[in-house]
Amino acid sequence: AADSGLKVALSGLGGDEFFGGYPSFDDLPSWVRWNSLPGRVPLLGRVSRAAFAHMRPGSVSPKAAGMIEYGGTWPGAWLLRRGLFMPWELPDLIGRELAEEGLQRLDLMGSIAASLEPDPGSDFARVSTLEASLYMRNQLLRDTDWASMCHSLEVRVPLVDTRLLQTVADVLPRGIVSKRMLAAAPGAALPSEVIERSKTGFVVPVERWIAEDGALDTWRAVPALARDDCPWARRWAWVLLDALGMRSDPSGRLAA
Repeated sequence: AADSGLKVALSGLGGDEFFGGYPSFDDLPSWVRWNSLPGRVPLLGRVSRAAFAHMRPGSVSPKAAGMIEYGGTWPGAWLLRRGLFMPWELPDLIGRELAEEGLQRLDLMGSIAASLEPDPGSDFARVSTLEASLYMRNQLLRDTDWASMCHSLEVRVPLVDTRLLQTVADVLPRGIVSKRMLAAAPGAALPSEVIERSKTGFVVPVERWIAEDGALDTWRAVPALARDDCPWARRWAWVLLDALGMRSDPSGRLAA
């Protein structure tokens, strides 16, 4: 955009968060509903996670292993959805002392729960609040500002607007909020190929960079990260930890 001579651009940030465009709007209510009861059984979540840990490495994802322990509450379910590494994985990455200190200072569950006070009142509103106050505000808006300012481009986010949010909140009781409302908003109808096309995300080619650049492929030494089904973001986190000298030895349990 900057190379094209543009000085201002519009972003659709806020559309997914306020109109239910993420899978989390379906996943989180389902997880909380199915795991709230077993999650209340003392120690069942930890015992279940420990049992998964003794299975064949890579046969069960860390998030699936922690579903009973975390999935029965809204903060825990959101952490399972958006967390890059689960809390019990961190000691193998950065050492137990640093992991314990960091988790204590972050107070993950308390911080996530605080964003839901007062209670938004419905499953849709709870997910929207979590996505908007944590993912959008703390990551997406920051990344947009950082990237655009780096290129002297002003990016405006017209959907991140208090009056629009109030309008969406007013129709929530009728349960009709969806991305189709947003698509139907223009006075002139959008082409069907726009409305019907599959959802696509905006992705920076980090996955290709860390696969092709020999200086960024330290993750290959860790079998758990070298698996074909490993998300690139977990590999990227390892690369950053390696660059900062904070990671643990690859012979640790993460590499098993």
